[in-house]
Amino acid sequence: MAFVSPLFLYGLFALAIPVLIHLIHLRRYKRIWFTNVRFLAEIKQERQKRSQLKQWILLAIRILAITSLVLAFAQPYIPSPLQPKRQNRQQGVSIYVDNSFSMEAVGSEGKLIETAKAKAREVAEAYRPSDRFQLLTNDFEGAHQRLVSREEFLNLLEEVRISPATRKLSEVVSRQQDLFADAPELSRNCYLISDFQESMFDADHFTPDTLTSFFIIPLAANRAGNLYIDTLFFGSAVQQPDQLSHLHVRIRNTGPDRLEKIPVKLVLNNRQKAVASPGIDARSETELVLSYTNELGGMQAGYVELPDYPITFDDRCYLSYPLVTSVSVLCINGQEENPYLNALFGNDSAFHFVNAGVNRLNYSSFGAYSLIILNQLSGISSGLIQELERFTGNGGSLLIILPFEVDRTDYRNLFLSFGLPEPGEPDTSRLRVSQIKVESQVYTDVFEPGASGRIELPENADLPVVTLHYPLPLTSGSKLEPLLILQNGESLLAGAPYGKGKVYLLTSPLDLICSSFPAHLLFVPTFYKIALLSQPAPNLYYFTATNKPVEVPSDTLLNDPVYRIISEENQFEMIPELKFRHGRMLLFPHDQIRKAGLYAVYRGAQSVTTLAFNFPRLESNLSCLTPEAIREALKRNGIRSLVLLRADKPSLSGEIRETERGNPLWKLFIILALVFLAMEIALLRLFPKQ
Repeated sequence: MAFVSPLFLYGLFALAIPVLIHLIHLRRYKRIWFTNVRFLAEIKQERQKRSQLKQWILLAIRILAITSLVLAFAQPYIPSPLQPKRQNRQQGVSIYVDNSFSMEAVGSEGKLIETAKAKAREVAEAYRPSDRFQLLTNDFEGAHQRLVSREEFLNLLEEVRISPATRKLSEVVSRQQDLFADAPELSRNCYLISDFQESMFDADHFTPDTLTSFFIIPLAANRAGNLYIDTLFFGSAVQQPDQLSHLHVRIRNTGPDRLEKIPVKLVLNNRQKAVASPGIDARSETELVLSYTNELGGMQAGYVELPDYPITFDDRCYLSYPLVTSVSVLCINGQEENPYLNALFGNDSAFHFVNAGVNRLNYSSFGAYSLIILNQLSGISSGLIQELERFTGNGGSLLIILPFEVDRTDYRNLFLSFGLPEPGEPDTSRLRVSQIKVESQVYTDVFEPGASGRIELPENADLPVVTLHYPLPLTSGSKLEPLLILQNGESLLAGAPYGKGKVYLLTSPLDLICSSFPAHLLFVPTFYKIALLSQPAPNLYYFTATNKPVEVPSDTLLNDPVYRIISEENQFEMIPELKFRHGRMLLFPHDQIRKAGLYAVYRGAQSVTTLAFNFPRLESNLSCLTPEAIREALKRNGIRSLVLLRADKPSLSGEIRETERGNPLWKLFIILALVFLAMEIALLRLFPKQ
């Protein structure tokens, strides 16, 4: 037990007063003369014992009454075992108010964000006006990085609004502790007011300062269900004009009920392109495919939308993508040009096809191409290998067609550079292609699925025949994926990822002397898809409040280009940071884009592209920790310095004061003092002096 005003304990010296009065009273007596007291002796002895017992009881009651009164003025209390002992000094109070999207949910007192602000106000009012306060939100604004007065804190609190920013609990605690590190003279108090989603509660990643008192105030929503668009992606990597596109929409339902006939619509370039009405089970997801035809050229921009309430930030997902009208292909030839490649790419307007001799290469122009073909080169220089590595690592595609005779040393260096197995000695056996990897991207949309929904080739299918190929030893852990497989299990065509691009390998020369592949029906779709897939897959959308770079088309003729990102809908304009890396122009928005929508990119007065930004989906799953789960998580990680306060109690301020000061006992001692005084009065009235 401790005391708020221990100096009042000197009042216990007043206990000597009733003791002295009692002793003096016992020594006072009066002699009365009787002629004969023989008959009064027995009665006198009985009354004397009764009077002495009464006096001792009165003495004890008076001592207890005075003791209780003195202790009441000293304000005793039982300190909270969860809190460190307080010094009698100015308090520093940091209050974190979660203003993420999940706080739009409705609780017993209205929207959680408004409840959180009300609780923060109660916390501030539990302290003295002279104490110092800090408001902290997910935005980590500069105005919130300092200690202010209580009045200024309340003014800042009124300005808090829902924000797309999200923070882990460890980030918030670290920011609060950094603030108090610059104010060692203050007593440290940190409050965390949130719904404590599972995605933000990373108790295993932080260790609270033992000199700081942490208080957790969890808020609970009435219904933790949410319907939202999680992801958008295309079934094929390249979208072309006048071609059918299949947009996959992944929808999640975190609520406890199954939902039927959800209206979903796709709008592109201000025109509705597709609609659907799927159903989705409780606490599950579904994948919806919206099929439509691209009609216009250039950029396609729009959104997919569904209705939901009250969490609405994730009901619309913006997207933008270009239509591929031309693919740049560079063919590096050894001795002569390949007639089959010329016939395929040279007469097709969808391709910009360039032939170049191996001795007449401009390495600096490699970045202008999407696909580079090494057409039967007998030898490859180390400089060319380095440039091809850089080209493929930055996202380009490389197709290697082996020649009749290879330089073992050069090709060993080439294959080692790309992590490919070195080809063996040429095999002149007559072999037929026995298997096609139809599930690979190269053969997507090439074959029609059967009645079962799967692609099944007939057993007697007319497939290419090979009379010369180089075997590839497949080692464990190799990333090489066979695409066309021969009867003996070896690969005619294989592919492997490298950096941001991909490497393809044709193990037989592209000549009718070595195989029937150049004249086969399979040749055209195979090389056509390899060329189309060489186009870098565009990002359908980016996320707000991040600094992920955005790649845009660049004009190398401009020395100091100025790019602007503009949104007329959001009335937003910014000039991003520019960085030119390996032939790519990257824009860094530096967290400045805070609202979802479509943003136009301009280079000077020329429109370059359109970007789509969406809010992150971290807040979409409203699964929150219960107070019991929070206690268990803190206990599991050995954190005992955090106090859990109940937000549903009628007086949060009173609970804070009780936690801060412990359990006060002065009221108890006041009651005891009154009880003892009442006992004294009752004793004197019931047993008056004889």
